[in-house]
Amino acid sequence: MENSKRTFNRGDWFRLFLVCAFPLHLWTILMVFRDVNWVAERTTSWDALGFSSYALLYTLVESLLLFVFIALLSLLVPKRWDKTLRFVILSLIAFALAGWSIMEQLILIVLWDQLQLLGRSLTFLGSAPWTAQALFAGLVLITVAIPFLLLKKFNKLQEVVFSILERLTLLSALYIVMDMFGIVIIIIRNIQS
Repeated sequence: MENSKRTFNRGDWFRLFLVCAFPLHLWTILMVFRDVNWVAERTTSWDALGFSSYALLYTLVESLLLFVFIALLSLLVPKRWDKTLRFVILSLIAFALAGWSIMEQLILIVLWDQLQLLGRSLTFLGSAPWTAQALFAGLVLITVAIPFLLLKKFNKLQEVVFSILERLTLLSALYIVMDMFGIVIIIIRNIQS
């Protein structure tokens, strides 16, 4: 009985996958809403639906890759921690990685011109390739370490975060259903071509 409190079962792994899928799908849907009108105006609504379907398919693959990485990372999480803490910590890492990926895309979309000016003015970032990478790695580490320490210290916060993650998995399951519809649309479009 003690082992079931510490090890993940299939349902726990699936919930972790849904947590990994949530931020990526949310971002993709926002980006599709941003671009789908433009695609529909230039071509047809069927092409816009195909565009959305391909975006969801790529996001499903990206979610699977993130989940595999998080599952491998779970081997490093101490087994003596209870299942809830391990789930919350792994979800935190997934959200941090997805959040930084989203942040990078957002910066490139919104601040491209300012980013080029910043790159020209901060020459030390471009002088050695490891400087910018070390800065980025430090920021990622901080965004994981601070919430990790708070979650480890405060059990009530851990319970609240777990409760929120449980609710997000329901929405994430809807995103996976949308992915399945997208795959059907892609198959239909490829058969028609």
